[in-house]
Amino acid sequence: MGEMAMKWIGLTGGIASGKSTVTKILRTLGYEVLDADEISHQVTDVGGPALAQIFKVFGAEVQNSDGSLNRKVLGSKVFGRVEELKKLEAIVHPLVRQKIADEKTHHEKTGRPVLFYDVPLLYEKHMQKDFDAVVLVSSSEKMQKLRLMQRNSLTEKEAEARLQSQIPLKEKETKTPFVIHNDRDLVFLESEVKRVLNELKIAKN
Repeated sequence: MGEMAMKWIGLTGGIASGKSTVTKILRTLGYEVLDADEISHQVTDVGGPALAQIFKVFGAEVQNSDGSLNRKVLGSKVFGRVEELKKLEAIVHPLVRQKIADEKTHHEKTGRPVLFYDVPLLYEKHMQKDFDAVVLVSSSEKMQKLRLMQRNSLTEKEAEARLQSQIPLKEKETKTPFVIHNDRDLVFLESEVKRVLNELKIAKN
């Protein structure tokens, strides 16, 4: 009997499609989910490997008096500035990739049968080939817009502008058979998660 290879599953969605809720449900059901945003936070936290480099490149004003990163100031420095954003990504992304690779190896060694990796812009970054399967959390554009307006206190116009910066969910739905629909309540969403886990043949009995 050879060891079963761990299934490496990408989890993605669109802005305000409900991906973080799906992550919570998966974790409650006992699945391990690595989160790209959480990990990039870790590498830029106090003691994180990216911090010294960020201060060196972006200057003292992005440093709080306690030595932590002032994310707001850094955000305003890179927002809408492609060159500055590229500098930041060049520091953070390799460290995030390394941490993800280490975590993946660790979970493979401990014999975990399946590991999810939550990547917001998976299709935009053409990462689908990296995974055994991709699960998409989808919802109607109308629902996305409503959630965005409520969550981020945006006007309809602002919400539409954010949505237009990503590939539409309807288009992403054509790229994977594993789609979790999130247009109704939490009970429905939980049943959708379980349905897709069954389709992936990784549901826990």
